[in-house]
Amino acid sequence: MQSKTSFFNPTLFKKNLSRFWPLWGGAVLIAVLPPLAMLTALLDRGFRSHGMEPLEMTSAYYYVVSWAVPIISLFYAALCALAVWHYLYNHRSVSFYHALPVTRNGLFATNFLSGMAMMLIPYAAAGGLSVLISIPAGIFEPLGVFMTILYVIGQSFFYFASATLIIFFTGNPFAFAAFYFIFHFFAVLAEMLVTHLMSMFYLGIVQGYEGVTEFLSPTVYLFQNLYPDAVTAEVVTADGWVDYGHLQSVTLDHGWVIGVYALIGVVFLACAWSLYQRRRSESAGDVVAVGWMKPVFRYGVALCSALVLGFVLYNVVWSSFQHTQTADALPMAVCMAIAGVIGYYVASMLLAKSVKVFRDTWKGALATAFASALICCVIAADPAGVESWVPDAEALDSVSVNIYGANGGSCSADLEDPAAIQRVLDAHRAIVGDRDVLDGGTRGSLGDVHVNLIYFDKDGKFHYRYYDIYIEDESVTQTNVYKALAALAADPVIQEASVFGDVTNNAEEVRLTGGYVEGLYDTETRGFVSTDLTKEQAQALEAAVRRDIEAGRFGRTLFMLDYNEYIDSVYRFSIQIHYTVTREYRDGSTRTNSDNVYLTPSVYCTETIKALEQAGVITDSRRPLTRRQYDENRRYDDEGEWWDYEKYGADAEIYA
Repeated sequence: MQSKTSFFNPTLFKKNLSRFWPLWGGAVLIAVLPPLAMLTALLDRGFRSHGMEPLEMTSAYYYVVSWAVPIISLFYAALCALAVWHYLYNHRSVSFYHALPVTRNGLFATNFLSGMAMMLIPYAAAGGLSVLISIPAGIFEPLGVFMTILYVIGQSFFYFASATLIIFFTGNPFAFAAFYFIFHFFAVLAEMLVTHLMSMFYLGIVQGYEGVTEFLSPTVYLFQNLYPDAVTAEVVTADGWVDYGHLQSVTLDHGWVIGVYALIGVVFLACAWSLYQRRRSESAGDVVAVGWMKPVFRYGVALCSALVLGFVLYNVVWSSFQHTQTADALPMAVCMAIAGVIGYYVASMLLAKSVKVFRDTWKGALATAFASALICCVIAADPAGVESWVPDAEALDSVSVNIYGANGGSCSADLEDPAAIQRVLDAHRAIVGDRDVLDGGTRGSLGDVHVNLIYFDKDGKFHYRYYDIYIEDESVTQTNVYKALAALAADPVIQEASVFGDVTNNAEEVRLTGGYVEGLYDTETRGFVSTDLTKEQAQALEAAVRRDIEAGRFGRTLFMLDYNEYIDSVYRFSIQIHYTVTREYRDGSTRTNSDNVYLTPSVYCTETIKALEQAGVITDSRRPLTRRQYDENRRYDDEGEWWDYEKYGADAEIYA
């Protein structure tokens, strides 16, 4: 009689562990490999850690907790759950277990505890062996080991509780595997699908995922947010060496999230227990074992089919007829409606275990088609104003701008100056205002301009916009967007950041050391020459470049639509200015490295050319070639590429 009321059955517990020993035994063998590898390395060194500190061992534990444990537990929990709850998926087995002199409460508690035991045994074996090795090696740190144990137990409990919950929703192992992984990644996948649909309709929206719902996908969230946070200091060792990265403390950043998921696991466990009390033994073999979940499954499959298969149908059937950058709403709605109906009938067949479902489900199919088309139309209408959104300057910490010219060249700048940020926002508003003009093509006959904008909020978030501007004719030069972007490309603050930003960003000290000019044409030798610049010459050149930037002469060629004008304006030689830069890094150390500024001037950069002439780098016999002059003197033969300079070498006036 005692066994009928007991909430735990030792015999069943031992039976589960002994029956499924290959599962947890194999996991133990794999889990002890890293500690054994560490033991082998220590034995090879005479069992000395060679300066390794206990906190470094703690840091290694936390790396395992943040990167390995979520992924391992995700898969291993599914196997352990299938092992202890396997009988629910077979009519004969479920009848046998439910006929035992053990209540469902006893079965639930015993199977859950035996499954948790199988989850923790491999971790206990690996952790115990690591501790036994680290103590004599002098790298044992008690607090780190204790916190690691809590983190591992918390994650293991959450994953096994979630697997147990999904077990009771399904009636066969294949459905469980599908539902389990969908359950853990549905939020991320749904956001990716919806934002992808938005990117097809909204100009400038190209990202497929921003992580808004990431917390609802635990494995992704843990993997992205858990990481060891080490505090270091500069320490002089007894032998006089300076240890710049000496660990002072190590914590697991966002480790509290594991506790939150563990509490959610308690809720999952309570829901699983409630489902088990009401679960019908006859549901073994069903795709969905809970009656109220069947409509959720049917319409969930239909919606996912509408989003995924709808994209495929649109690209196959209609994309060749699309003449704009953004998708056509009506054909997309039709494709999504058809795909939704297909998914609805597939789900209905799985639930009914029959293909004869059309007579009784046509009303649901019509509702699915209408809902799928409605979702498409609502997103295309952009009720939230996502496409036309431009941030407020007060909310921004910085802006990253990348502009790629119509015929070549680019500028990239990271901006924190409020006035410069405001000019970027004005250009963005011009893009939004000329949306209909910009959306009218897929490739421009006069060239393509590409604009990347990344806004960084003060609260740490960022927003990404990307625009392809296809230029069909000269009339685009009269649009507000063209004028705004052309002015932005030549803006002195943006060009200053584009040219010198990589060197000056986050620099404690910048020292100019020299320079180098490459690719000047020597009319006497009829070849290309290069020359080094002294520190004084490089300083004069740097000052000249800054004067050209301030005058708006850099960036003028990015929006040249006439290719002939472009190759007549851009030089073929390049300039390097050398620096030594001192920066302070996150670990508190200060390092000095070499860095360079690379630039290619145009004929408009008069101050730069004048400085090179005054330095004696450009002379009557050593001249820069424009791209046209360079290309017109190039020809090929059967043996490869070679250069013919007779045309320009014989006529010096061509360079005047």
